[in-house]
Amino acid sequence: MNYTFGGKTKILTIVLMVVGLAAIIYGAVATPERLLPNILLNAFIFTAISIGGTVFIAVHYAGQGGWYSAVKRVPEAFTSFLPFGMFIILALIIFDMFSGSETFKIWEWMDPEFQKNDRIYKNSGKATWLTNGFYIGRMIGYIAIWWGFSYYLRKLSRQEDVIGGLGNHRKSMIASSIFLVLFGVTSSTGAWDWLMSIDAHWFSTMFGWYTFGGLFCTANCMIALVVLHLKRQGLMPWVNENHLHDITKLIFAFSIFWTYVWFSQYMLIWYVNNPEEINYFLERFNTDYKYITLTSLVLNFVFPLIFLMHRNAKRTYGWITFGACVIVFGHYLDWFQVIMPGTVKDKWALGFTELGMFAGFIGFFLFIVLGALSKHALAPKNHPFLNEAKQHHI
Repeated sequence: MNYTFGGKTKILTIVLMVVGLAAIIYGAVATPERLLPNILLNAFIFTAISIGGTVFIAVHYAGQGGWYSAVKRVPEAFTSFLPFGMFIILALIIFDMFSGSETFKIWEWMDPEFQKNDRIYKNSGKATWLTNGFYIGRMIGYIAIWWGFSYYLRKLSRQEDVIGGLGNHRKSMIASSIFLVLFGVTSSTGAWDWLMSIDAHWFSTMFGWYTFGGLFCTANCMIALVVLHLKRQGLMPWVNENHLHDITKLIFAFSIFWTYVWFSQYMLIWYVNNPEEINYFLERFNTDYKYITLTSLVLNFVFPLIFLMHRNAKRTYGWITFGACVIVFGHYLDWFQVIMPGTVKDKWALGFTELGMFAGFIGFFLFIVLGALSKHALAPKNHPFLNEAKQHHI
């Protein structure tokens, strides 16, 4: 059974991409100081969703899960966007590092004058970590590890369709276990490099886990939305409400996990009250950013706590769709308040530049992912747990 990517769905993704392109052009002309931070924001979000698809697959391979094989083609397709997202981030880094532009600026520590004169940067050990060559080297390492393992797991999955047997499944288990160990490290260091280093004086040992919580929660939301899209097309008849229940449980669980890490990070920094740390939260609670910060808390914690806890909410198509869309937007706002105070300061807005670009990246992501889905069968026909997955019930 194959998916055909065309018709209204393809037109919609193209329209969204056109809107996004218009937002980029508008931003470059009307709000140039907000252009690159918003490109980083959206590139990071959809790169996170893409690698979240690989994490979803790897966790279930390593844990010998069975039910996930019914939907594994969807997170596999997510990884097809990964090289696009990481290339955009790499291009932003190289531009920021060598352009010398003050208008188009994201990471202030990349300024040679900052590296030379900033006392905290030089004396805190960050001068060793945040150097141009080492920084780009780590970026290349992330691309090699994340895209390499994602590509390899997809390749083994395709071979399994043709060859059958348990050989490729065992290889996938081993590769997934290695990937999860490497990702456990690089997901944190990547979050430090791309997001935390925007505020060059700030640091948090919990920031990596906080970022991962949002990453995996958002990825599961997008998995649910794409699976429901396919179900509405009359495809994947083997996927039932029990599979959707499990995906939504992951959304709910990582919403709570994200909130736990968010609060723990905030509480410890508030309690210790070090100037280098507390200023990060003062910028987000003592300015107009507080409206974004508090809204993201409501959408990412209060909303799933109230509306996704009930069993029926995890098994109803319309409710899952609504809940997943709300939470995706909630994490968009969360990463917005992570990036914007250190880049655009008080010149932020939620206008056409921001929302148009977000819509454009949604279209871009879906165009790549749905196109990848259409190239292969939706059922991993020789997966050893597929028959078990088809009989899955809770």
